[in-house]
Amino acid sequence: MSAPALYGRERELRRLGGFLDRAAHGHPELLVVGGQAGVGKSRLLLDAARHARRRGFTVHQHHASELRGSAGAALREAVASAGPPPLVVVDDAEPGSADTLFDLLRSTGPAARPPVPVLLARSASTGGLDPAGESSWEDAGGPPIAGLELAPLEEEAVRKLVADLLAVAPQQAVLDVAACANGNPRLIVELLEGLREEGRIGPDGELVRLTPGRLPSRVQAAVAGLLRRLSRESAQLLRVGTVLGRTFQLSQAAAMLGTGTAALLPALDETLAAGVLRLTDEGVTFQQPLLWRAVFEAIPPSVRSTLHQEARRLAPGHDLPARDLASLGRQGAARAKPGSPADGGAGVTGALATLLGSGYVESALLLARSALNGPLPGSEVTTLRRVVLDLVMVGTGGAPGGFGPVGAEQALAAIDSLRDGGPEARRAAATALAGLRWSEGRVSEALRSGAAAVEQPLTPDTAAERAYPRVAHARRLVCAGEPDAARALIARVLEDTPAGPLGVFRPAAELVRAEAHERAGESAEAEHAALTALDALEAAAGGGPATLRAWARSTLCRVALRRGDAAGAAVQLGRLREFGPEVTELAPVPAAWLELVVAHAQGEHLAATALLTGAGRHLPSLRTLHLAEPGAAAWFVRFSRTAGNPEPGQAALRTAELLAAADPDSPSLRTAALHARALFECDPDGLTRAAAEHTDAWARACAASDLRTLLGARGTSAAGRGRSWLVREHAGRYAVVDAPEPVRAGAAVAGWEELGGTERTIAALVADGLTNGEVASAVHLSPHTVNYYLRRIYAKLGIHSRVELARLALSAPRRLLAP
Repeated sequence: MSAPALYGRERELRRLGGFLDRAAHGHPELLVVGGQAGVGKSRLLLDAARHARRRGFTVHQHHASELRGSAGAALREAVASAGPPPLVVVDDAEPGSADTLFDLLRSTGPAARPPVPVLLARSASTGGLDPAGESSWEDAGGPPIAGLELAPLEEEAVRKLVADLLAVAPQQAVLDVAACANGNPRLIVELLEGLREEGRIGPDGELVRLTPGRLPSRVQAAVAGLLRRLSRESAQLLRVGTVLGRTFQLSQAAAMLGTGTAALLPALDETLAAGVLRLTDEGVTFQQPLLWRAVFEAIPPSVRSTLHQEARRLAPGHDLPARDLASLGRQGAARAKPGSPADGGAGVTGALATLLGSGYVESALLLARSALNGPLPGSEVTTLRRVVLDLVMVGTGGAPGGFGPVGAEQALAAIDSLRDGGPEARRAAATALAGLRWSEGRVSEALRSGAAAVEQPLTPDTAAERAYPRVAHARRLVCAGEPDAARALIARVLEDTPAGPLGVFRPAAELVRAEAHERAGESAEAEHAALTALDALEAAAGGGPATLRAWARSTLCRVALRRGDAAGAAVQLGRLREFGPEVTELAPVPAAWLELVVAHAQGEHLAATALLTGAGRHLPSLRTLHLAEPGAAAWFVRFSRTAGNPEPGQAALRTAELLAAADPDSPSLRTAALHARALFECDPDGLTRAAAEHTDAWARACAASDLRTLLGARGTSAAGRGRSWLVREHAGRYAVVDAPEPVRAGAAVAGWEELGGTERTIAALVADGLTNGEVASAVHLSPHTVNYYLRRIYAKLGIHSRVELARLALSAPRRLLAP
């Protein structure tokens, strides 16, 4: 078989093309490529080096182990010399490789040339490099750092790879066998090479033996080599795990090995980094069915039988790998892929939920701390920091410096206090699980776990331990539209919490009270509560926890916005920016959301658009934002309509409806989704319901304003609905207004009648919110031609913008919208 081509990496190749483009224009980066062993990192680096040479770069390609020897010295001299622009490519990098490389490049001298672009692939045998953690690189003048994670190949890419390997179109049974590798290119090659070497694949791409009783010797040797490279503890974890089933609980493996769950965490870290195991809500799972089967076969039969008997006692329903490779592949393909919605939160958060739900608080804290030392998506980093904060705040009783980023000393103190598994450990587990479920958008589950934390039995010295869960639960009650229950809980916190070191909870309680006032539209009371909390914090030693001060500034910014005081909101936002991202990310509302809304309120629409395409592009899909701001989804729909970009609104609408569907018992989520959908579809009945059902004053006023705008554009009298409406004049200012007078429809009809068939089609599509590019695809014209037609449409209708076109389309008879 010939060496396979690079399949299924179109997105990654485009990313590398952009990396080279930026480097060629004087904006180099350090791009860190990651992924499980065998996923194709080295192959991608070779491809990138070839493209770079074609574009005129001088490529310096090295294995990480060579950097400390003579090759490193040669690299330093080559980069410092004059000539074509250099590109440094480093494969199999260990955690210290970036520091070594940085020292080499820095020693070339600052005047030698601008920063050098670096393409670096992490070693799969360790956690490798965390792109966000190499701050010294950028601080000392190195290029910016970015990450590129290689996922397993998709089904179509696997099909092309198999066809290339066999030189014939593969039959379905062979594709089922290839599915055992779960998209890992190296394992697919080893498996098919081995089957063909042993005569088990025919010349027409068919399986000669449909039920082979063993894996090819080539695969067995590769897996044996993998186990030799892992530590003894990791190999033991894999051997025990494979008998427990493809998915098993870490506690079950610990019981079989006669040790504690926490003692297995280093082995778990190593096997996760190597891509052998992954974490899901159900437990620890073998990444590929092929490795599960291979490790199972590597255990001597007599030992396997003994382990099987013990596993049956610990996990009565455990499964064993199928002997038929095709069946094994089909079973693996039926499982949800990592990171898919059906996977239920696969990854570290899924494992944390399992540990917390089982009461393994110490293990959960250790796992979260360990995971934060490696590369993770930004949203998962925030979630894990919140979990650690929850556990430490309950475990330590809110020691000075709490409510903020957690240090090693606090984590160790929490582990010591939670180790006994008593009421405090159960309270900590329920509190952290509530926060975890909240971050996933599972509101009802979060409220149940929060209530369980609050209701745990108390001892005389647990004032702090009960205060933190009450504050956290009260804030979630406010967001869920249950302000009365939240106020009652806060009253208990303020009554029970003593002064002194535990007084930090009193400002936190005041901030929750401020949010309750804010939700009710009581802006003066909300401002007073937030300022009271801020005064108490600033009067404390050291100014009080930075996280609480950031929370106070965030609340004051929102209060100013809802009053319509954009300038005041900008002042509070400026004060919020003084805190670092590790502090502001723990605040109830993302700072990026406030940046966006303030920019829009000040009329800086270009800045707002830039935020949504840059640092804030994740906001429309951020579940915790939609929970904290029930009017956020409708805000994005409204913004998309005015900006002529449908993507933010569609993403926000999709997120709001997913949240509502996942938790149908939550009226707040249901109304938020209804509001966004009604605004998206210009549905006055839906907007009427949203204006009546929203429990948040700002969202309710926005719904009423949206309804008034829609009725005004259609020439319908709102008074015909029996009352005047509360509307939002601009960001946060409320006013009761009379219904608008009907507009004269004759002018609109005359303008539409002048349009030709193609013009009417384009006008209708643009009025529906499509961009010029999307319209061009729909009518099979170029975007340039669509723009030409659009100018003619504006001239005939006497308008100047897409917004005016959308409004005019609402008042036009339906017969005129069709060509």
